[in-house]
Amino acid sequence: MAKSVLADLLRFIAANEELPRSLARYPGHTRDTLGKVLDAAADRIEALDADAPAPTPSGASKGLKVRKGSEVERAAARAAEELQESMELSKAEREARRRERAAAAEVEKQEVAAAAVAAPVRPLRTRLYCDGAARGNPGPAGAGAVIVSPAGHIVAKVGKFLGDETNNVAEYTGLILGLKRAKAMGIKELEVLADSELVVRQVNGEYAVKAEHLQPLHAEAVSLLKAFDQIELRHIPREENAQADAMSNRAIDERL
Repeated sequence: MAKSVLADLLRFIAANEELPRSLARYPGHTRDTLGKVLDAAADRIEALDADAPAPTPSGASKGLKVRKGSEVERAAARAAEELQESMELSKAEREARRRERAAAAEVEKQEVAAAAVAAPVRPLRTRLYCDGAARGNPGPAGAGAVIVSPAGHIVAKVGKFLGDETNNVAEYTGLILGLKRAKAMGIKELEVLADSELVVRQVNGEYAVKAEHLQPLHAEAVSLLKAFDQIELRHIPREENAQADAMSNRAIDERL
């Protein structure tokens, strides 16, 4: 339910319903008093609606998000709470509660603002997704890479069938294929994303390369990385690397 609809509903009740059960439940209150309480609750909901931040545009930096549904629920709960207080608390007690809520809301607002300032903003760069697959490890293997522009458009796909190889060889080869294609396209700033933690940590210098058959691939990958002015290699979850994974498996299926 949208917040404007909720506010209209409260105003309709305030203007048209007799509320006999509410009057019987809370003796000493008049129909006019209950109507004013409902109108005040509607005012609170409309104020929340006016203060709600605009939704983040598509493609913009993904920061903190506000769910409209949860705001409606909070507004409705607040309205119910204030209605209950109007029946049970004195004016001084209601004012004290109001000040406490306002102070808590201000603290929450400041915390959200501080978190938004502190959140790192990644520059928009061309992204290279790379992966490899081996069916049997070793077994029929393929390497794949997908290059995505800063605007989010796929600008290149590359895949290669490797014959019988291990999964690590396939993943290194996917990285090398992608770097070679990005270099050939004249790309100078690149964000490289792979779901192989081994490859990422070895190329970033966090892990030693003990397997002799991987050492030449590691050396080639490190050399290619140096060809870019700005480059970052990051590990990502496998589910975020679906396109490169699909390209790797297509290379096996179609013997690219």
